[in-house]
Amino acid sequence: MDTKRVLLLLCGMDLLLVVMHLGGYFFLFLKPTGYIIPLAVNFLVLTVLAYRSTRFRKRWTIAGMTVILPLLLVHSFMVLLWDYSYTKIDSPWNKQSVVIEYRHFSLGETTYQYNFYKTRFGLVGKLLDDQSIKMVIQGTEHPGLDAEGILGMESAEWITENTIRFPAWQGMKEVHLGDSELGIIGESESIRSEEEIITEIEAFMEKTKKRENGYTIHINGNQLVIRYDEAADESWIEVTSEGDKGPIPQQQCSRIVPDEERGYYMLEECTHRWEYPLFPLSSE
Repeated sequence: MDTKRVLLLLCGMDLLLVVMHLGGYFFLFLKPTGYIIPLAVNFLVLTVLAYRSTRFRKRWTIAGMTVILPLLLVHSFMVLLWDYSYTKIDSPWNKQSVVIEYRHFSLGETTYQYNFYKTRFGLVGKLLDDQSIKMVIQGTEHPGLDAEGILGMESAEWITENTIRFPAWQGMKEVHLGDSELGIIGESESIRSEEEIITEIEAFMEKTKKRENGYTIHINGNQLVIRYDEAADESWIEVTSEGDKGPIPQQQCSRIVPDEERGYYMLEECTHRWEYPLFPLSSE
């Protein structure tokens, strides 16, 4: 293979990585080391070409080496400084997965940073840049958990095909994968926006006060139905899910109330326990 073809292949690889990066896509196997491997490949290829090329081409390859080497050293230092760890959680519905990139650092207080990538086959991931989670914990408040425990990774629960819920130390956190931008995840039903779901919940709360028997909504895999017994003059909310796989077990609850302190709409006075978080008040 001649020098020109090698350079074209090298430029093609670099261009692909740049375009993917700008679009928020990444080869997941490169994430632990960042771009150290591609930069090292560039440097090694240019080193070989410098010894095999004519004087004119050698000048250009050496110039490229002098640019890449500092980038390689600086980037290697940054990767070492970031010290990210990675965990993949597979969805029970299909081959879709979420990859969690996380780290923590302390400056009088401990900051935990979590980034999420959606992927189906584990090769290419799309950064969910609007779903990142950061939790800051004061030294006096620290519960003695590691980064996995702070987010509650071991107890993570897929509540829909596109939503995973974490019982984090600072309250439940949800990550919404949304419609696939990878073009590889086919969805059978449309994804409602947060505003639409909140509007449905608010309307349901009003219908509950009016005891409108049979009024139904679906939230995070659970079906909520208003029931009213006219003879007993009693009403309740019937909670069910297909195959009893929803995040809230099948039971009856009395009402939905917004809890500003927790940041959730809560189902209260339920059969199995007093309350269940239903949906965040907002994503902010």
